[in-house]
Amino acid sequence: MAPYTSGSGGSVSGVSYTDPQGAASLERAVYEKLALLEEEENNLPRVAERTDRVSITVNLSTKIASIDLLLNVVAANAAGGATAYTATHYLVGSTFTSGTGGDSSAPNLAQAAMEGVIALKLIELNPARKLNRERTVITRCTHTLAASGGSNATFNALLEFPIEVIRLPGSGSVIEGKVFLT
Repeated sequence: MAPYTSGSGGSVSGVSYTDPQGAASLERAVYEKLALLEEEENNLPRVAERTDRVSITVNLSTKIASIDLLLNVVAANAAGGATAYTATHYLVGSTFTSGTGGDSSAPNLAQAAMEGVIALKLIELNPARKLNRERTVITRCTHTLAASGGSNATFNALLEFPIEVIRLPGSGSVIEGKVFLT
């Protein structure tokens, strides 16, 4: 499990429904952010001319969520020759907050989702951290600079995210990201 610390008052906890007092994981937190982004995309108005999108398709038989994420981002030169990418939220009315004092200080849900996917990918690149050594969860994680336009870059990610289906007491169920890293 890749550890995760949720900010106080944050919209995403990373804690499992089966153990609400247990440790949070980065895997669950990232899945939560992506699922929340898809929910917002289906319920909130979009900023005009934005082509950002997230699509999550869950296969309950294989317990895999196929996730396709495309965000318009702005690339800028940062100190020391690094390049920084910033995603502004493309939906109007989001109530997402990173909270204070946690692992993420992203100002919006799109930035938080991008940062979370990148953090998972950087850990996944270390074969010793993968529980299932053969399986790669994040099959694409790229920034691409555009030839021109207002948004000068895109962030694109494809994930085959392992999930758990948690049966709730009484009735219903919840889908959450499954731990796949050590």
